[in-house]
Formats: sequence, structure tokens, C-alpha cells
Amino acid sequence: MITDWNPFFTAQTGAFAALTGLVFVALSINLKQILSSPGLPGRAGEAVIVLVEPVLLGMLGLLPRQSVRTLGSELLVIAIVGWVAVTTIVVSGRYALRQRPFFERASRIIVVQTATLLVVAAAALLMTGHRSGLDWEVAGTGFCLVAGMTDAWVLLIEILR
Repeated sequence: MITDWNPFFTAQTGAFAALTGLVFVALSINLKQILSSPGLPGRAGEAVIVLVEPVLLGMLGLLPRQSVRTLGSELLVIAIVGWVAVTTIVVSGRYALRQRPFFERASRIIVVQTATLLVVAAAALLMTGHRSGLDWEVAGTGFCLVAGMTDAWVLLIEILR
């Protein structure tokens, strides 16, 4: 059943690996500005986390001969680590975040939390044998894309304003 998802996991892994590479280019281009701006080093870490998480999830989804429950357990580990990491980044950068307009900070927190928590929900569903967990993983991946691209935009374009 999971093998039906191989094309999706292959595309997810490749696309997010390429996007992660682009974020590293953005970091190298603007490293001085990022390191000297409050909150931006955390934002850079957040971008890498939300873009690498789907790479790892996709690679796990491609492993042969594993059950839905096994995949769920593997995804749960990645999802919990990702959630703890981005939550720590947001909390530790709360002072710099408070300087931003309310809509900007609220949307950032909502998108990044939704991205990681949807994957936690996906993992929980898969661990209980529900195939619908794969659909939740797709949703989480979509939110990771939005969060990662927003972070990349800030690190590459907005930082120059």
C-alpha cells in the first residue's frame, strides 16, 4: 500500500532537497546580515528544519517492505524532533519576533506550528493503521513548503530592504 505513494515520496524528497540547497545559497550570500540581525539566525534554522523534514519523511516513505505502523513510528520521531526544534526557535526569538507586525508574527507561528503538528497527526494516524495519515503527511508537507519558502524569502530578499 505504501508503495503506491513512491512517486509522491520521490518527488517530495527531490523537491525539498533542491529547496534546502537554495536556502543554503541564500544563507551564504547574506550570512553577515543574518548573523547581525536579531531573530534571523533562528529564522535560518527554522527554514532548514522545515525544508529538511520533508526530505527525511520522503526518504522514510521510500523504504521497502515496511508496514504503515512502522512508517508512522518513523515519522513520529522526525515530526517530534522538528516540532521541538521550531518551537524552541520561536520561543527563543520571541523578543525579536515581537518587533514585527502582529499579522506577520502570528502567520509565521501558525504556519510553522501547523506544518510540524500535521506531520505529528499523520504519524499518529499511521501508527494506528489508518492510511489517511498519508494524506495528513501531504498537508504537513504543503505547510512546510509555505513556511520554508517564506523563511527563504526573508533571508534572501527582505533582508536587503
